[in-house]
Amino acid sequence: MEKDRISSMGNYIIEQGEVTTEELSKKFDVSIVTVRRDLKKLEKDNVITKIYGGAKAKSDKLETFIKRKSLNAGSKHYITNIAKDYIEDGDRIFIDSGTTVENLLNLLDDNIHLTVFTNNLSVINVASKMPNVNLFIVGNFYNNISNSFTYWGKSSELYSFNIDKAFMCTSGFTIKDGLTNKNPIEQEIKDMICKLADYIILLVDDSKVGKTSLMTYADVKDIDMIITNKKPSKEYIDYFDSHDIKYRY
Repeated sequence: MEKDRISSMGNYIIEQGEVTTEELSKKFDVSIVTVRRDLKKLEKDNVITKIYGGAKAKSDKLETFIKRKSLNAGSKHYITNIAKDYIEDGDRIFIDSGTTVENLLNLLDDNIHLTVFTNNLSVINVASKMPNVNLFIVGNFYNNISNSFTYWGKSSELYSFNIDKAFMCTSGFTIKDGLTNKNPIEQEIKDMICKLADYIILLVDDSKVGKTSLMTYADVKDIDMIITNKKPSKEYIDYFDSHDIKYRY
């Protein structure tokens, strides 16, 4: 599909840094004309910059996990401190790959009984040391940029599991575009989890509200609760109230 190809092309350019249109044509088995059209869309989404004979990645599109971890650290701790109250003994939860949720398990009783699904390496390290946690690692390919696992090949086996609550992160959050993600290779997992989970909780700091990114993985109306660090604007509160979305700040 065109959308999948464009996403894959964007991710490939990010990984390579700079590529030629001829290289992309061979890699994705499409014409030069199609490549140029796809690059135009990626440039519009602020993922790449077109250059003579090819394209190069925006230098700020996928900051390293360590760099992202240090951004708005106080807000992230504030948010996870609220989120921890929505985890109950016996829950089956998914914890997303974003830096906002990586410390969530550290705030819980070490002896809590949980089933944890995650592709977040930091969460995996914590969960593996908790004696009463059943840990399921989502993904089979490690991405050191995002400190997370993604799928290389088929990922359909995840659909056979039941998940009570999903604690999700986002690169950007708007009413129009919903929950957006700048990392195309994580898109499949985020989309899949939002279809599986009974209750979706979005953890988002105010720096991401009103911003959008490359791909939408869920609409706002699909979210059950939003936890942030500042009171949302009237526009967002009115939308949340009209769609029965709970919010905490």
